[in-house]
Amino acid sequence: MNLILKILTPEMVTNDYVNWFLDHEVTKFSENQYKKFSLEDQKKYVESCLNNLNVELFGIFDSSKHIGNILINGLENVHKNAEITYLVGDKDYWSNGVGSFAVAEIIKKASYKYHLHKLYAGIADENIGSKRVLEKNGFTLEGIRKKHLLYNGKFYSQLDYGLVLMN
Repeated sequence: MNLILKILTPEMVTNDYVNWFLDHEVTKFSENQYKKFSLEDQKKYVESCLNNLNVELFGIFDSSKHIGNILINGLENVHKNAEITYLVGDKDYWSNGVGSFAVAEIIKKASYKYHLHKLYAGIADENIGSKRVLEKNGFTLEGIRKKHLLYNGKFYSQLDYGLVLMN
């Protein structure tokens, strides 16, 4: 694999990209399962991210193939912390270190480009893949919100992870 992150542009949004969000397995632990997705709407969303100084949305690519996304939200936060969310949409790349790579790259950008103090992420307690990605990248469990998330008719606890970047 030749993994890289690139700022996502509307031209990079394809039907394959949209189909990730229509796949129940991909959105099992995501708010995206409650949203409607179309090619036009996703292009508008990506454009809105480009115009928002508080957010950067990156595509995760294997060479030229778009396989996922990672977003950092809170770049203008006075507290110098930001939330990360990520998705490996192409299931052929699951369990291959793609999420860990993307989070590691965002940690570098958060430290050296954005000069943030902390990153954080919230995940469903049964999202074992995301738990591994965060812990592999040095995030620690900071709190648990009991039965906080409703996905597919079932309540899950939310695990809140954080990583202090600078002291």
